[in-house]
Amino acid sequence: MNFIHNSWDLKCRDPFGALPMGSLITLRIYGQNLSSVQLRTLFNENEIFYSMSPSTSLNMWEVTFKIPDSTGILWYDFKFETGSDTFTYGTKGNRIGGDGQIYKDIPPSYQITIYESKRTTPKWYKQGIMYQIFPDRFNRGSDFNLDHFPAKTILHPQWSDPPHYYKDTTGHIEYWDFFGGTLSGITEKLDYLKSLNVSIIYLNPIFKSKSNHRYDTGDYMSIEPILGNMDNFETLMEECEKRDIYIILDGVFNHTGDDSIYFNRYGHYPGLGAYQSPESPYYDWYSFSHYPNDYACWWGIDAMPNINELNQDFQSFIFKNHNSVIRHWMRAGVSGWRLDVADELPDSFIEGLKTAMLEENSESVLIGEVWEDASRKVAYNQLRTYFSGFELDAVMNYPFRETFISFVMGTISARIATLTMMSLYENYPREQFMGNMNLIGSHDRCRVLTVLGEADEHSNHERYRLNNDQYHLAQKRLKLLSLLQMTFPGVPCIYYGDEAGVQGFEDPYNRGTYPWGKEDEELIGWYKKITEIRANNSVFQDGSWKPYESSDDLFVFERRNEDTCCLCLFNRSLKAVHLFQHPIFSECEGINLLTDKPIPLNPVVIEPLSYQIISINL
Repeated sequence: MNFIHNSWDLKCRDPFGALPMGSLITLRIYGQNLSSVQLRTLFNENEIFYSMSPSTSLNMWEVTFKIPDSTGILWYDFKFETGSDTFTYGTKGNRIGGDGQIYKDIPPSYQITIYESKRTTPKWYKQGIMYQIFPDRFNRGSDFNLDHFPAKTILHPQWSDPPHYYKDTTGHIEYWDFFGGTLSGITEKLDYLKSLNVSIIYLNPIFKSKSNHRYDTGDYMSIEPILGNMDNFETLMEECEKRDIYIILDGVFNHTGDDSIYFNRYGHYPGLGAYQSPESPYYDWYSFSHYPNDYACWWGIDAMPNINELNQDFQSFIFKNHNSVIRHWMRAGVSGWRLDVADELPDSFIEGLKTAMLEENSESVLIGEVWEDASRKVAYNQLRTYFSGFELDAVMNYPFRETFISFVMGTISARIATLTMMSLYENYPREQFMGNMNLIGSHDRCRVLTVLGEADEHSNHERYRLNNDQYHLAQKRLKLLSLLQMTFPGVPCIYYGDEAGVQGFEDPYNRGTYPWGKEDEELIGWYKKITEIRANNSVFQDGSWKPYESSDDLFVFERRNEDTCCLCLFNRSLKAVHLFQHPIFSECEGINLLTDKPIPLNPVVIEPLSYQIISINL
């Protein structure tokens, strides 16, 4: 039985992808010998059937209708009759879109994301290159001061020491280890970051706290003294502004530290914390089962007591009041926030926070930590509304990371990689897709070189380093992967030190120091070249994206805007040369952007574990 609907084909779904609320859409399906076809839609549990009519195209059925005037997800599938039988048609079991298949019962449906289109993501963000810094591990500034380290901390004597957790017999952190990176240390390296064409710095938490990662906030209004003070922060802002670099801070609002002004479990702060007395002004921020030692905390870690984000006093403190946390730091020069564990923050909280940001700076950006397809993320049995148009401008694109590391390592084919990315392209509003924070490394994952070099999982993780052959392979794979990152839609984010050859397994070993004076100069040279390609070619910042079918080892896509068309080809095979014949451009001339030399297009030759980025003269 021949029955076809491809949600990625304008002949079947026009317009493509996520749509503003109230839009008109035409859906078509191909089928032979049919007596009737119905479209079934489902929106907020409201089911509607539309009768489809024969199209002017042979054996096509179609219907045009108006999608709802509110945000959310509209699901659709088809029901048809042929002879005496009734069948349905939906996606291939994974709701990933594209071609579907026939079922006898209710099928997995296709998705249309509906959003409010009044907001756009600022150009400085979408056109930028981001650099993520774990402040303690990037650079000791000239103002480094031993007096700022409190008791029960360990300062590593050597900058090159491996990081380590010092735990007691119960598994709790007994001593936090520090390396002494400072805000001034970042300021002193801004010219290095500009040599990488960095225009955005994302800082892991910088507020006062007892840990080295600082996701256990002690005081939202104060800089951690180990990092510096407000003068150092203001200097960093001023020097960044001179270089057209924007700062994004990490906002941790799902929980605080137990050692904080607000909870004050150890009495280190003046005033009453919630742990000390129910009379504390912060008591209602937290949820106690048996006061004071039994309370809700993040993932069961009692050092991070959970906050009730719907508490009006907490919301006033974080974003509503004139001198709230969000407003204070944005007035100090911050251009955006990354929301830690965004899926554990209520939608209304995120929306209110974003509204406050826009009141302070209409060009500000809010990025959420979401690990899956954020358009249909379900958390605590609720479909989230991140992309309604009132919340997030972007998310951390972990699907990008997982997909393309898997492709480069040979565990998925180019076709599967294409399907995964096409699903995001279809489901995300264009502003969010183009604003995706495309990461390869992060503070929550093993260092990418360690992964790409096929490190021995059973080794001593603290001391392990790739051997020469492994490192050479990892280096070549990283060049391919990072070039793909720079040419793919979205905002590329470099995790500090990845460009310099830093290795490491899981936390804390992925949080080692930047190797000043011991960098992999070949990799740094490579990153300078590819970030320059990204920065100097607007097609990689705002161009459309179109993938092409090829072999399992060859991932191919096109980027195009009004001025330029570029063909991007990536061969992950360690041995095979691949050829690619473009269906349209075989008679055109092309320039290899990596060498600035002409390159033939009929066909394009891609050597093993290699790539071609070709600007085509149309």
